[in-house]
Amino acid sequence: MMERWFPLPDMYRLLNDPETLKRFAKAYMTRNYLGWEPVKINNYRVLARRQGEEDQHIQ
Repeated sequence: MMERWFPLPDMYRLLNDPETLKRFAKAYMTRNYLGWEPVKINNYRVLARRQGEEDQHIQ
């Protein structure tokens, strides 16, 4: 299992509702980073987790 931080687009900084931010972040990750599951949002970055071997090439 691998974990990695991904930045969110700047427009997400305008969202003041944490629940909306979580939904948008999940949709963004699903659309742009296949196979990565969001775990945590911190300072408009998403910590995501991907199942698989550590030494696999990240696409």
